[in-house]
Amino acid sequence: MAMTMGQIIKKLRKGRGFTQEELAERLGVTYQAISKWENDSGMPDISQIVPLATIFDVSTDFLFGLDHTSEAEDALKIVSIANSIQEYGKLDTYLKAYDVLLDGLKKYPDNYIITYNCMNLGFSLSLPDNGWIYAEERAESIIPETIRQANFIIKNSKNISDILWARQNLVFLYSANKKFDLATAEARNFPVRTDLTLYSTMAAVNEYMGNHEREAAYLCSDIDYSLQAFENNVARLGKAYYNNGNYTDAIDVYERFFAVMKAIFKDECPPPYHDFDSGDCYLLLAESYLAVGEENQAMDAVENAVMYYIDLLNKETDDENCCPIVVRSPIIKKREFKQRIRRDIIKKKLQNKLSDKSIEKLNQNIRFIELLDLVNNISE
Repeated sequence: MAMTMGQIIKKLRKGRGFTQEELAERLGVTYQAISKWENDSGMPDISQIVPLATIFDVSTDFLFGLDHTSEAEDALKIVSIANSIQEYGKLDTYLKAYDVLLDGLKKYPDNYIITYNCMNLGFSLSLPDNGWIYAEERAESIIPETIRQANFIIKNSKNISDILWARQNLVFLYSANKKFDLATAEARNFPVRTDLTLYSTMAAVNEYMGNHEREAAYLCSDIDYSLQAFENNVARLGKAYYNNGNYTDAIDVYERFFAVMKAIFKDECPPPYHDFDSGDCYLLLAESYLAVGEENQAMDAVENAVMYYIDLLNKETDDENCCPIVVRSPIIKKREFKQRIRRDIIKKKLQNKLSDKSIEKLNQNIRFIELLDLVNNISE
């Protein structure tokens, strides 16, 4: 039975890992419009067809169901199966999903959708900094495949976001493998200015049009992504200072970061914007305090990290093993952050972000032992 346009859009969106809201932002429509399209209770305006095809890197005929070759339909099924296998916090499920995508590429070596998804998953599995999802035993074989896939995306995509994302993957993969000349060459493809984004420029267009409601919506999205970049860069800056032995500078960076986050979010729990979230920053701050012999301040930071994750885990859920995180930024009051976290993730965070030396030292601290007991009780 042929798929409807709504079913096609939904499968393509999920295959690219977009939420309805993220796709809506790219198109300049509401997420309710996306929902109507996917439920076949509405159709995209004709002006949206080409942008949709460009975002998904498919033909317009494909969107209308006129280009459903066996490969195209099979590729969507392969990606759907791979996505359904993955369970957050379980590395083996991600490796199984990766193998499903690899098998798909053996059958369809030039398929864009499978390649894009395989590249994303391969990138996560191949870098030590990615924590629990790092597949140490298979990383050596995954890295060259991921590099090949990233170059395929750069060569064949018409989507600027996909190309930049593929280049960013290459920067990190080359750097991790000490191919610094190649990493630098890829990094030079990125713009120096970060204020000229899709959302900021679309806001400018709507300002001239007099559509200030849409202008505000685009600016909210831009602020949202700026906060994500801010949190990630602060975490990396503090870590850079720490690795260089500038422990007091690292402490200063993190303390200023938390002062800013508290000013923005007040008593609310900041959303888990990135791989480096507020909990991770607290743990990196703890490392810095331990390096200068301030164990009490370090324990305060560890306690704040644990309580941050507990706040997230306390969200209501029908699933006893994990919980949905739904947080709204008090500035933009727009985006919902949804993520599922297994209850043992707190322990994984402590293990991944704190060094063995720090854990050995803190294991002699009664407050740390009590925190571990608290975490263990949550995990049961």
